[in-house]
Amino acid sequence: MLPVSTRVVEVARTGRGSFYFAATAHHVHVEVLTFSDAPDRKANEIALSLLPVDSALHALLMTYLWLIGLGVVLAGIAGMLISRSALAPIRRFSADIERVTRSGDRQRRLEETGADELRQLASSFNHTLDALERSLESQRHLIADASHELRTPMAALRSNIQIFLDAELLPEEERRDLQQAIVAELDELAQLVSDVLQLARGSMPTERVEAVELHEIVHDTVDRARRRAPAMQFELELDPTVILNSPERVSRAVTNAIDNARSWSNEDGVIEVSLRHGVLSVRDHGPGFAADDLERVFDRFYRSPDARRLPGSGLGLAIVKQAAEAHGGFADAGNAPGGGGILRISFGPLVEAGSPDAVAGLAGSPAR
Repeated sequence: MLPVSTRVVEVARTGRGSFYFAATAHHVHVEVLTFSDAPDRKANEIALSLLPVDSALHALLMTYLWLIGLGVVLAGIAGMLISRSALAPIRRFSADIERVTRSGDRQRRLEETGADELRQLASSFNHTLDALERSLESQRHLIADASHELRTPMAALRSNIQIFLDAELLPEEERRDLQQAIVAELDELAQLVSDVLQLARGSMPTERVEAVELHEIVHDTVDRARRRAPAMQFELELDPTVILNSPERVSRAVTNAIDNARSWSNEDGVIEVSLRHGVLSVRDHGPGFAADDLERVFDRFYRSPDARRLPGSGLGLAIVKQAAEAHGGFADAGNAPGGGGILRISFGPLVEAGSPDAVAGLAGSPAR
């Protein structure tokens, strides 16, 4: 018995039309053709079993499922092999980095071979190692030099303290001189330690950098120098100048530059200080720099033969150079026309007036 639907009844009633539909008859999947028999005013149904078609579709479905599964497995294997091949240079590069790190050989570097990206990465890593090596070497030299320079004042201080322990055996005048000598040596030692720490800091990431009114720092520094040397004359020509730097670092460098000029000037000498286009010039009218000293005046602990009779540690101008170069500036020394030494210092690019950096940096500056 084939199924009769409302559509089949409609064909029988009208005597028009025909159509196919799928159905189940006696648990068999069949395709039924329904068409009209107009003279007899009835509809006829002819059924065709779909079992062969269903069997073929089922077989195709299983075949496709197997093919899809096999394709997924093969794609996974191929992807793993390709990824291994693609990542092999990265793994070798990582292994090379670990070997360089574990070896402790400061001169060992990565080979800059392979793909362009890996060569660039190896080159960047080698540059980083070079910079780190230079920094470590500089720190080692600083420690070695500092330890050497500290021996003399500490030995002198120890000797004077040992003598001071028996000060009751000395005349009053000699006892006072000994006390003053101990205080002076302590001051010298404290200044040397402070200078070494300043140099050891380098350009620290945590250092406070802001917009700085350089002309104000120079003016304040000269005022302090005038109080310490009232007979000395200071000639100022300062253009308003704003830079981006550390206020403490710049102030220390400017102080050292002016103190250096004072050291080489007579008690009633003249020091010319000018600030133009972001470059600070400090000129004294002393003997100037010897030709052999010009290349080394900014070296740590370097003191010319004539400078060894003066107080100091030989770190003042090294601090000046470090402060100048910390933010892209420069420091150089020379002899001025007409005699005397001259220092030219730039602390880096200028900050335009009204720029966000200038406004942010100067907003918290105390009013003068």
